[in-house]
Amino acid sequence: MRARRAGVFLGLALAAHGLGAGAVPARELVDRARHAAARGDHAAVVRAYEEVRAAGLESDDVLYNLGTAYAHLERYGEAIACFEVVDRRATLALGVSHNLRAARLRLARRDAARTGRAVVDSEPGPWIALGETLPLDASVGLTVLAELLVLAGLWWRRRTEQELARVGATLAVIVAGAVALLGALVATSRLGAPPWAVVLRDGVSLRQTAREDAIPEGRVREGERVERRGREGEFIRVRTLDGRGGWVRSRELGLLPR
Repeated sequence: MRARRAGVFLGLALAAHGLGAGAVPARELVDRARHAAARGDHAAVVRAYEEVRAAGLESDDVLYNLGTAYAHLERYGEAIACFEVVDRRATLALGVSHNLRAARLRLARRDAARTGRAVVDSEPGPWIALGETLPLDASVGLTVLAELLVLAGLWWRRRTEQELARVGATLAVIVAGAVALLGALVATSRLGAPPWAVVLRDGVSLRQTAREDAIPEGRVREGERVERRGREGEFIRVRTLDGRGGWVRSRELGLLPR
């Protein structure tokens, strides 16, 4: 597990407010997880970080380390859900993207070994994929910054009398305008995308009604991304990327942020 402690302790004070009398402090739980990871006890890592998470702390560092421990235990759906959350919130999280791809690849290999056939994940369309290139706050910030640079370039182009400077200002305006357009498209795509979730476990039933006694009419795969389309009690109505719809227990899904 990568040692990503710098951001963890910044949020521990927040978690402390959610701990009842006699509960283990979040700092101690993080230390337990770190020592357990050092000796390769991934089950203990998961137990510690799940307690931290239950206390209300879901920082990127906690989710990254928890997802890594899940992957070591071959709990790939839960690992993918953790990595997806961090990947959607963090800018240029290359390590998270690598672990996310590795978890999906390991899950596909495991499923292929079980079923004897290749497992192909359905992918969101290009418009949705565009919206996932940057977190929403980063795309909005990039758009605003680029628009300010456009205004600055136009102002400088009007003020300067040197031809070379005017050409440079024009090029700067064109580049900044393109960046602003890209940022706006990413933000628009992210805001318009449906809410997503990840199937946490293998063999999750897809029901046609939101009832415990409903006869399952299919299953969704562990680690599969599904669109959330409504909720009724303990069930969430979902639609898979290949077009199947139904109801799944909420505890069997990891909800993803926009």
